[in-house]
Order: sequence, then structure tokens, then C-alpha cells
Amino acid sequence: MSSLPVAVFVGGTSGIGRAMAEAFARRTNGDAHIIIVGRNKASADDLIASFPKPTDSNAIHEFIASDVSLISNVHNTTAVLLQRLERIDYLVLSSGVLIFAGRNETSEGLDDKMALSYYSRWTFIHDLLPLLRQSVQGARVYTVLASGPNTPIEKDNLDLKKNHTLGKMTAALTTYTNVAFQKLAKDEPRIHSLNHAFRASWYWKIPYYIVYPVFSFLSITPEAAGNIHLDALMDSPAGFNSYDPKGKLMSYTPADEETVESCGIILWN
Repeated sequence: MSSLPVAVFVGGTSGIGRAMAEAFARRTNGDAHIIIVGRNKASADDLIASFPKPTDSNAIHEFIASDVSLISNVHNTTAVLLQRLERIDYLVLSSGVLIFAGRNETSEGLDDKMALSYYSRWTFIHDLLPLLRQSVQGARVYTVLASGPNTPIEKDNLDLKKNHTLGKMTAALTTYTNVAFQKLAKDEPRIHSLNHAFRASWYWKIPYYIVYPVFSFLSITPEAAGNIHLDALMDSPAGFNSYDPKGKLMSYTPADEETVESCGIILWN
């Protein structure tokens, strides 16, 4: 087994995911197994070509094409990773889509924004648990979305097909991610950390559901955002952590145990 770190960047062909992959490649001087998952092969090829040339012959930089808005595609991708990898040390999830449009269902019946921002991300984590558990130093999972406080969960309307609104959906994405990570941190002690970060935004004082993610590119350069989030990932303490747009730890009031246990199975299976 190679001792080089293994990092998977889902949504790594653009935005913060791409910037984090670039920063990780620089941080490791290219001596790592880096896997970019996304739809844009040309963008991935350009990204990989920019990585420092590794000195270790075991280093691999590669792209796996996948439209992760479909959960069936996510399962296919994780099956490939489970077959080819011995472990995963870093799993970064940043795929997304503009959220200002109304409900738009995929062929699988999920709202495309919820599919990309929560369901596909959780499926990656769930399917890849066997590899995350094998990380010698303890795997670190980092999802870039909209960290913040929890809101009540509508157990009879988890997919938000009823009374779908922008505010309700973004609040649900925050809460679903928090609750899922809170439970996983408890159930999977071999995973070092599970981290939920807020996308950087120029408009710090405007609620995230108004600006996310359209104006995020205005705040700082992609390179700076990549370094901010990579630092948070690499320095993350054990357990579940919530980060603000500047990569600083935020206080988090845990969901009550009844919510975590009763909603857990529904939310991620």
C-alpha cells in the first residue's frame, strides 16, 4: 500500500472544489493520489496539467466523469472507487447548482439542487465508508455548502415536494447535512472529522439563501478560497465541525438525540 495521501474531490472541476484540489496538489507537491470527479473532462484535464509534477512514482492524478445529480451515477462512481482504491484520506464534496430557480426534478424524482447539495454527497460518504475507515491517520470529510443553525425537520415532507420555497430548501440542506454529520461522527469514530463549511461570500451580512452561491466568486480569488478551505480541512479537530466562510470554526448547537436517531435513517437511506 502506498503511503501517499489519497484525496477525492467531488465537484472538483470548478469553483471551490477545483481551488481546493489545486491547493492540495501544491501542498503535497503533487505527491499524492488525487481523483477529480465531475462532468467537465476538459476542465479536469487543464486542472490536472497545472499540478506540480510528482517526484514519487506512485503518485496518480486522474479524472472520473460522472453526473452526480443522479444518485444511480453516484453509486456507479463509488463502485469504481471501491474497486480501485485501498483507502481514502480526504473526501471533499462541493458539487452544486444555482438555487434561485424553483423546484426542478431529476429523472429520479429529486429536486436537482437537493440532489447535488445533499443526497449525492451523502451517498458518496455512505458508499465510501469502507475506504474512509481504512485511512491510517483518520479520514477527513469536507462538504462546502451552507453551515449554520438547525431548523425543524418536516418528517412528512423531507423531499420538500409540498410547499417548496427557496428559504425552506436552503434551511433543510443546512439541517440535513448537520444532522447527518452529527450522527456519523458518533457512529464512525475511525473517521477523524466531518466538516460542514459555508461557501465564501462577499455579502457577509446578507443571509446565505439570498447570495449562495451566485456572488461567492466576488468575495475572494478562487486560489484564496481554496487555501482557506484546505487549511480548515487539514487542521480540522476530531468530530463534527462547522466552519464560516473565512474558514473559522463556528459554534454549533447539536440537534437533540431524538431528532438525530429518528430522522437519521430517513435522511440518508
